[in-house]
Amino acid sequence: MSGPDLPVIGVEDASSRWSTWWLASGALFITSALLAAFRSLPGTLDVDALAIISTASTLAFSLALVAAGIGAARRDDTLRLSRGAIISLFLLAVWLPVGPPLLMVSFDFTSAVPVYVNALVKLGLCGVIVAGVLRSSLAKPWRFIPAIALAAVVLGSLMEVAMMSGSVSDQNAMILVSNVLILTCILATGALGAVALRAARARAGSVAVFGG
Repeated sequence: MSGPDLPVIGVEDASSRWSTWWLASGALFITSALLAAFRSLPGTLDVDALAIISTASTLAFSLALVAAGIGAARRDDTLRLSRGAIISLFLLAVWLPVGPPLLMVSFDFTSAVPVYVNALVKLGLCGVIVAGVLRSSLAKPWRFIPAIALAAVVLGSLMEVAMMSGSVSDQNAMILVSNVLILTCILATGALGAVALRAARARAGSVAVFGG
């Protein structure tokens, strides 16, 4: 006498889901990088056009941060960050277009205070964000890319400051370092776009399938 038929249980991979916010963040980061690259190309654009492109690049970067913050705060299977990293994303998004002009108005145009304050604020906020990504569930090596990008930009900025401080008098060397820093920032922004696009994909999952 045979017992009752047992249900057949199978496991199938769940269909991948994508986060609209992370996708938007990646697209905006890449847009910002392309605008910055276009602005740095030699050409005949006047000062007003260059200023418009620079502002558009900054706004695209800020909007990318906002989209990343919303995507990281949503309760889905895509990348989630710590509360401190999410808050820092929004604060940095506001600071980038608003902070430097406020500092320039608050201090004399010959003062170096705005430059150092702006650098410290951005470094602090970026550090919190990078730490959040390093502790996240993002797959390797993607989680290390923001840290590498930040380190490269900081190193390039320090080299530029050393040049501008008068330790090096070679004009060609100063121009070279400045161009390398611009290229580094463009590549770092593009890399952040790639990370955001990778973060848009939900973690792989599975579903149980019962059959008679």
